[in-house]
Amino acid sequence: KDLDSPFPFSDRFNSIFGLNRSRIESSLGSGVIFYSNGYIVTNQHVIGDKSAGITVELSNGLKKEAKIIGIDKGTDLAVLKIDNDHELSSIEIANSDKLRIGDIVLAIVNPYGAGQSVSMGIVSATGREFNNPYSDYIQTDASINRGNSGGALLDSSGRLVGINTLIRSSSGGSEGIGLAIPSTRIVGIINDLIQYGEVRRGWLGFSIDRRVLRVNNLLQISYVNPGGPGEKATLKKGDIIISINNELSSYPLLFKEFARSKPGTTIKFKVLRESKELDLELFTSSMP
Repeated sequence: KDLDSPFPFSDRFNSIFGLNRSRIESSLGSGVIFYSNGYIVTNQHVIGDKSAGITVELSNGLKKEAKIIGIDKGTDLAVLKIDNDHELSSIEIANSDKLRIGDIVLAIVNPYGAGQSVSMGIVSATGREFNNPYSDYIQTDASINRGNSGGALLDSSGRLVGINTLIRSSSGGSEGIGLAIPSTRIVGIINDLIQYGEVRRGWLGFSIDRRVLRVNNLLQISYVNPGGPGEKATLKKGDIIISINNELSSYPLLFKEFARSKPGTTIKFKVLRESKELDLELFTSSMP
């Protein structure tokens, strides 16, 4: 599969497949059978965005041609579909929100195309962003190398908790910092891609002052889009968000609520405006 561009997020990070050249002739990655009728989830950077020449090799050695059902470059996820004469064994999905630092996880991988193998590690952190505003990564020290993009990260019961996506590395190989997209993010994205061919996210209609966030760690609104959900919720420039859905505000929390929202989702804000606290409800809409 021809790929004409390197991994899109940040030059500081290597994709697990090692897209560190301006052009490569073919790509190799892993995938997970998400639904028994032939839907497979993998990383978008493994397959690119054209359907020609994608071959899936199942665990029994059977090879099938696959077509792209949908891709989401923001989260680097893609859904493929293969036709099969019988139902396939799909993976059981766990709630990644229940993961705790120190939990044991297993990475099911295909390092360097050598064949399926398993590495064990722990959850080192959750909620990692790493220069991708759509991310909410699980960080693990399970050994992840080239050829592992799109592979499964499992809990100790063998249930899917994430899709292996990135490594942070100076050498291009595993250095104990692997990143996986959590299962709670994956399910909604995959279902959108299957149903609509794209991911439908909610739109908040306001912007946060990055300087104030960096210096004072406050969520201060810097701009409200005219006619957008923020304006309809009566948010104003200069408002400081102090809670989101009854939780103490933080940028990771704001992003999580945005990333998991759909058009029509209700988000409750408590804001500080001229020394007064106001409770507001925002109804997300489709991106303009």
